Amino acid sequence: MKLLLTLLVTAVIFTSCGKKDDVKTTDSQKKDSTTQTKTETLTKIDTAERNNSAGGIKNISYEPGKLPASVKYEGKIVAGARWEDKNGQNVLIVCETDEKTSGDNRSKELFAYQYILNGEDAKQLWKVNDFIKDCPVDVMLSLIPKSITVTDINKDGIAENTFLYRMSCKGDVSPDDMKLIMHEGENKYAIRGERILLMDGKKYGGTMNTDPSFNKAPSGFFAYAREQWKKFETEKAGE
Repeated sequence: MKLLLTLLVTAVIFTSCGKKDDVKTTDSQKKDSTTQTKTETLTKIDTAERNNSAGGIKNISYEPGKLPASVKYEGKIVAGARWEDKNGQNVLIVCETDEKTSGDNRSKELFAYQYILNGEDAKQLWKVNDFIKDCPVDVMLSLIPKSITVTDINKDGIAENTFLYRMSCKGDVSPDDMKLIMHEGENKYAIRGERILLMDGKKYGGTMNTDPSFNKAPSGFFAYAREQWKKFETEKAGE
């Protein structure tokens, strides 16, 4: 009988201890969950405040969309972008002309523009024009696909836009020239050189010449431009 009572008392004690531990664990989990929720909320608010204080680049789209008649350009639009920053609503368009022939010579041009839009009015911020004229062999002058980017590296609320294109006048298999153009507002930065051509297990070309304008560029501009250059510099023979 005594042995039975002892066993019952011991069972009650163990059961009570187990229940208290369960309650403590549940309370701790609730506190951890509440703390995590508060931290996530504060993080979202803090991030939003930092974005707002930096001006922020809004509504980025890598399509030029419908343009007002006041946007003037030459050639055919091959790519573009839209965004909003402290300057207002911006549009970037890159255009190419058809290849033109004159006897045995070939010519082609590339244009790029940035406009600030205000309803149906448009103000041209800058224009880039490059060309190959009177080339007696094959002509290449075209935007590199997916090379247009819109960023705010220095967080000043004015977007940078960057794009790359390739060009050549050649009758052999050799690297194309490549150019990177970056703008922040009216300020222009550039890198010029050759692509890397991979052929028969060997590399050809690969020069990169940085424009002196990058010496006065905000921190991070050249690092980003070089990253973009490296991203698109390599091509394989026959591509």
